[in-house]
Amino acid sequence: MTAPPQSKREERRDERRDGILDVGRDCFLVDGYAATSMSSIAARLGGSKGTLYNYFKSKEELFEAVMQRQCGALAETLFDVTDDGEAPRERLEHFASAFLKLLLTPESLGMHRVVVGESGRFPELGRMFYDMGPKVILTKIASYLSDLMDQGVMRRADPLVAAQQFKDLTISGVLQPRTWGVISGDMTDAEVEDQVNNAVDTFLRAYRPD
Repeated sequence: MTAPPQSKREERRDERRDGILDVGRDCFLVDGYAATSMSSIAARLGGSKGTLYNYFKSKEELFEAVMQRQCGALAETLFDVTDDGEAPRERLEHFASAFLKLLLTPESLGMHRVVVGESGRFPELGRMFYDMGPKVILTKIASYLSDLMDQGVMRRADPLVAAQQFKDLTISGVLQPRTWGVISGDMTDAEVEDQVNNAVDTFLRAYRPD
């Protein structure tokens, strides 16, 4: 069923909420979670804290919404890729390519750094990030890999373990150096293609049917 069209008031509220999320994300990326306050976000927005609290009751709630939007966009795009009806190898290649490109955007890398840097003092941030991002994505990949195992395309194994290994192969040597600032700049299309081909080749060889 198609959702009813939004009223102008609802559209303006959604636009305002998106604007708050943009500013909140930027504050978290620049200052970190601990140093960011609702007051600093309100000042950056140019409005009152009262207006901000009309949308989000706390910094924690705002951060959760920022994470939800970031992880949701990533998961939705990847889900589209895995449901495109292609042959298994092509699906895995397209998934890995889309995953890399989205994971290595400045926003995604920045949020990853924030969570890694702050999760020692705020362990709930790590749990929130994992539940909204990696857990959802790994579950989706595992479901697809389980289907491939049922079809005899891959040997039988724990699908969730296989999904984790496929994800790790995809980001091997790529994510950590960029998270730590050892490497900067985007990967070229050729670099992404090489990374993806190596990951998929290794993965499919490891799970070749007996």
